[in-house]
Amino acid sequence: MDAVSLSKKLVGKDYAAGQETIAKGFDASGLNYYVYKMLDYKMPRTLNDQFNMNKLLIKSLSSVIEGDVLFFGKDNTPSSSGIYIGNDKLVMASKSKDEVVTYSVNTFRSEFIGARRILSANDQVRAKLVLEAQKYLGTPYVFGAKYGQTQTFDCSSFMKWIFAKYDISLPRVSRDQALEGKFISKSNLDTGDLVFFTTKDSNGKIGHVGMYIGDGMMVHTYGEGGVKYSTIDSGWWKDHYVTARRVID
Repeated sequence: MDAVSLSKKLVGKDYAAGQETIAKGFDASGLNYYVYKMLDYKMPRTLNDQFNMNKLLIKSLSSVIEGDVLFFGKDNTPSSSGIYIGNDKLVMASKSKDEVVTYSVNTFRSEFIGARRILSANDQVRAKLVLEAQKYLGTPYVFGAKYGQTQTFDCSSFMKWIFAKYDISLPRVSRDQALEGKFISKSNLDTGDLVFFTTKDSNGKIGHVGMYIGDGMMVHTYGEGGVKYSTIDSGWWKDHYVTARRVID
């Protein structure tokens, strides 16, 4: 799922001032906030703060791309916004229509004051990796699981599988995966980085891999419960942390 797909799924939902949920509805900034929250990016909640984010400012409508947040208003003060979905269309929570609707960009062309590119191309890959991994939560762990099927995974086959979805080829085993990309210190981890650990059976060598998803958490598969979220800032995984690699550049 991406910003465009998520936005399209919200068409027809209620407009509601001050809201940002499917259950209660959305206002203009609430729609933007919700969509990017679902992509693991937390943006400011108010329209003015969103317009003034420290993100690339697009000043021409001819330069916008899918997923950009478009702002409309006067004198650099936004009064409405929407998410560009391509083909000169955007999705926005419309007060006048009392619901989330699709509009032609031309409807508001004279009021355009700029767009913000919230996610870079690499940021979009990172967000998609997290969403892809979520699909498999609870999938059983089996050591040596055959690659190419999704009924079971071990740690490295899981990483290889989800990264392959976005044309990033990884070796089959965790020790080899730890040679890919570039070294990243633990203090500089970003979503999508591979994190590596020793295990009780790996004799002090790398024996486990997961994907960092932010806030001190990783998604991985190991033992009972299969694919799951775990903290790397306390407990077993903190004590057995070895290194991290960035393969998205």
